[in-house]
Amino acid sequence: MELTVHSLLMHALVALFGMGSWVSVNSLWVELPVIVKELPEGWNLPAYLTMIIAFGNIGPLAVTLSHRFCPGCISEPWLIRSIHAISLLSSGFLALFWDRRAMVAGEEHSVPFLLLAYLLALGCCTSNVTFLPFMYSFPQEYIRSFFIGQGLSALFPCMLALGQGVGRLECRNNTFNNGTVPHYMQENFSAFSYFWGVFSLLVISALSFAILIFWSTRTKKQLEQEIGASSAQNGGNSSEDSYPLRTPEQEKYEDVAIVMGQTFWTSRNIYLLVLLGLSNALTNGVLPSVQTYSCLPYGADAYHLSVVLSNIANPAACFIAMCVLCR
Repeated sequence: MELTVHSLLMHALVALFGMGSWVSVNSLWVELPVIVKELPEGWNLPAYLTMIIAFGNIGPLAVTLSHRFCPGCISEPWLIRSIHAISLLSSGFLALFWDRRAMVAGEEHSVPFLLLAYLLALGCCTSNVTFLPFMYSFPQEYIRSFFIGQGLSALFPCMLALGQGVGRLECRNNTFNNGTVPHYMQENFSAFSYFWGVFSLLVISALSFAILIFWSTRTKKQLEQEIGASSAQNGGNSSEDSYPLRTPEQEKYEDVAIVMGQTFWTSRNIYLLVLLGLSNALTNGVLPSVQTYSCLPYGADAYHLSVVLSNIANPAACFIAMCVLCR
């Protein structure tokens, strides 16, 4: 397929749009080594974050039920605009109030951070059932660019985190009791600046979506005008090519698709779904929640690199899988 300037711009916009799907939640994970020493939850903060993200799945559940019981009542473009608005507001407030604390049940907790993290997780989880259906309105060749953008949602926050670094812990002498006290060195830039960087990435994703909507609307109007002009030239008479007959090969493929739809719940598919569920439970639930206890005792640098590199591994594996096919 010949790539034009317009096509390249479309691929770039689709990738930047896909980047906004999980960039906010991924940015929270890679920033944990910096904020875990500041917030009152301490080493339990990843466990709190895991539970909050799990509750964010209420969003896609609500969208699925709406499509099931009230089909056609939800417009994907407007729902995506709502997701972008919630994510932008939450990210902006997170940069301002991430370190604020409040008393809950007699204990100090970072209520603003946890609440805003839930809103970000709600938007990210809901994007799973809205962004990809919206992409079905575009030609098929742009789907790959969308998945590349989802990989960038983990890569860009990791690049910010690597540039930020992590405050090293050093022991300094204490003149009062002839001992040592812990002292954290400052990062290259603060969490405040980091969250504003994430806000900028969300702005880029929202602007890319707005441009995609504008271009798709203009292209659709031009196509309708061309169809109307050709119909007027033909005098409104429909040719036989307007209603092509199905070939035997097409009928065969349709029959196979029907049979496959009826026999989805095979033992092999159930086995694959169980493996997928277990891998997701370990990757997104168990391992992140205990990462502070497994890595932080080895130092802030070890914890920081383990979090960042584990998030880079996912997009790197996806890029390799797209280039190298293993049959």
